[in-house]
Amino acid sequence: MSTEHAILAVLSFKPSSGYDIKAEFEHEAAGLYWGMSYGSIYPKLKKLEEEGLIIAFEGGSKGRRKTIYELTRSGWAELEHWLLKAPDYPVIKDELFMKMAVWHEGMHNNALIAHLRARREKTLEILRFVKAWPENNTSYVSGIGKLAIRYAKVRLEVELDWIDETIAVLEEGSLPEPQDPFGMAEGITKRRRRAMEGAEIDEE
Repeated sequence: MSTEHAILAVLSFKPSSGYDIKAEFEHEAAGLYWGMSYGSIYPKLKKLEEEGLIIAFEGGSKGRRKTIYELTRSGWAELEHWLLKAPDYPVIKDELFMKMAVWHEGMHNNALIAHLRARREKTLEILRFVKAWPENNTSYVSGIGKLAIRYAKVRLEVELDWIDETIAVLEEGSLPEPQDPFGMAEGITKRRRRAMEGAEIDEE
């Protein structure tokens, strides 16, 4: 999903300022759907306006004027064209899983357990938001949107179960048997030890 289409999606709910759009990208559950920086919004708004997909006008209360953006006819058509296209499979970027994949044998697992506990607190925080979101009498959530939120709720609950199970395994020291058909673990340990001891790198 491009940033431009995410902006069109937000504007489909109601005409909004750049600040309003930023708030949508930064609420508690935004990372489950999209992730982009505040700085990337205004250049994209300018681009969408130049392409005739949105129009800008002055709005807001007296003395607090601000630029409001709204979809044009072409903007609605582009949004609907995007909605009808098959979505890409999500690309997951998760630093916790990357760290777990390269966690060396011999490293203390206490730090990893701390990472998991911190992740658990954040997941709980997002789950509380997601559970309240479709019933908060504040946000517009369509019936289809509620189905998507239900997926987010299930996903977060499964993650919490996995975190609890993983912490228990680490604390008990009952790790599953590794798969290491080429003896890489031993090689990694030796290379790390040599490097830490200041030995010359073996190029073979």
